[in-house]
Amino acid sequence: MELLKHKDYVRALMALENKPLRFNQLQDALKLNPTQIDRALTFLRKGLWIIPRTMPGEGNRIVVEYSVGKRGEAFLESFKTFGAAAKKRKNALGHSEVAELQSLYH
Repeated sequence: MELLKHKDYVRALMALENKPLRFNQLQDALKLNPTQIDRALTFLRKGLWIIPRTMPGEGNRIVVEYSVGKRGEAFLESFKTFGAAAKKRKNALGHSEVAELQSLYH
């Protein structure tokens, strides 16, 4: 439930669904500041929603890529089902509420 309280955390998880991304790539994709990205990644790592993978970079740098973990995959699958059901019930739930939910997908 804690994950759902933070729209940026859900958006970060969704951005990682199709391919691993590095910090800056995630920041560019979501148009968030570094503090917001750091908070989201910290939360998602601690909950095992995402898995960081380290690789050697140029010189002594270490490159970190983040990908969705099994727990994150299960959440995303359920979240998509929830979103589809909400869209079908737009009249009962309200257009603005469903639009807000759908905005997470873009």
